[in-house]
Amino acid sequence: MGIFKAYDVRGIVPAELNAETAYRIGFGFAKLLSEDADNPLIVVGVDARPTGPWLAAWLCDGILAGGGRPEFIGPSTSPMLYWAVAGRSGEFSGGAMITASHNPARYNGVKFCREKAIPISLETGMRDIEAAMPQAPASGSQPSYMPRVTLFDGARMRMPESVTPLGLDPMLYQGYMQHVRRFAKRMPEHLKLALDTANGMGGIYLPLLRSLGLNVVAINSECDGTFPNHEANPSKLDNLRPLVDLVRREKCALGVAIDGDGDRAVFVDEVGAPVGQDMITALLAREFLSREKGALVLYDLRSSRAVAEIVEEAGGRAIRERVGHSFMKATMRKVGCVFGGELAGHYYFRDSFYADSAIISVIEVLNAMGLRDETLSNLIKPLRRYFQSGEVNFKLDKAAAFKAVKERYADGRIDELDGVTVQYDDWWFNLRGSNTEPLVRLNLEASSREQLGEKFAELRKILGDPAE
Repeated sequence: MGIFKAYDVRGIVPAELNAETAYRIGFGFAKLLSEDADNPLIVVGVDARPTGPWLAAWLCDGILAGGGRPEFIGPSTSPMLYWAVAGRSGEFSGGAMITASHNPARYNGVKFCREKAIPISLETGMRDIEAAMPQAPASGSQPSYMPRVTLFDGARMRMPESVTPLGLDPMLYQGYMQHVRRFAKRMPEHLKLALDTANGMGGIYLPLLRSLGLNVVAINSECDGTFPNHEANPSKLDNLRPLVDLVRREKCALGVAIDGDGDRAVFVDEVGAPVGQDMITALLAREFLSREKGALVLYDLRSSRAVAEIVEEAGGRAIRERVGHSFMKATMRKVGCVFGGELAGHYYFRDSFYADSAIISVIEVLNAMGLRDETLSNLIKPLRRYFQSGEVNFKLDKAAAFKAVKERYADGRIDELDGVTVQYDDWWFNLRGSNTEPLVRLNLEASSREQLGEKFAELRKILGDPAE
């Protein structure tokens, strides 16, 4: 796979993503945005990875070469960058967030958005960025905007005066925090919350959570993009174990794990049991629909059937979409969904520019607990209606696998919205290629535990052994 994925750029530094590539990406991005604005003003942010400032400097040089004006905001979460772009509507033409999200430290990448934080995917501009890259003029031997301090200090990176350093300064940080606080309805009083930000950017949310009256017990909260304690991928059970142990040891009412760039959250209940992200989608959908009857809710096609059932029972309309933040956001904006959720732990909010935000999802889960005066496990219990395999990875030929399952299950209801989904009345599965890794992913759901085991064994005869 190349570094241009379905909805972002991602690769190993410097083998796949280097200074020249970053420069040319910046040039292509500026050219893309120049189609709609002269001298487009472009926000550039970085997560905690040590390679971020270096790549940012070259990307900013490329933006200038392409006729744009970079505005470097320094260390940021992805949702903060979206807010910086959309919150000053009409001023900025777009934004580039330098991050590889949950990938290991040797990776980095870029997420792109237009004005109003509208995401850019392969279908909506990234191919144009890639096509324009060869037209970039030769770069200098050193970038014009090399940071004066290249080490990430967890607070602010300094750039020469020619790039305006919005940075993680009080105006940017406090502005976003004020935006987030508007979502707080009724926090459970004196709730003890366990937080693991995996040394990613989510650590900057600690003061906000404590200001809401929560007793926060945090681990791995220092911003360190080498991720010294564990990978910043909360979807992997191994990475959740420190949080589970913390919840049990400290007798917390809730546990939250946040990924590297602060746009995904995964939850653990008061007994230390991880809660499926689609169950959180169902829970929050019900809460939003209690406030806004008849609203639309979006969910990704890997989610449990229970999500659509709960949305409809609550008087809403459930809409199914393919996997990926750019696809989810585009559909939400197009049809006007109040809320959306993905199995990976992305939660999207109409009232936050249709963007995903880990911290807003935490606040909304706390709202549900406070407003209903219930534990998370009791809130989730009636939403669990089926038995799920979880996402299982396979290393195999995607085309051959899709062909084989379509032939074997030709009597089922088949669609190809994203990979291959096969549905029967009492069970279903989706098989899709990863957008970021050379893997094929299986999600399977059945009406009973026995049926789940039987159907998984059946599919393994076609797909082989799962990848480690």
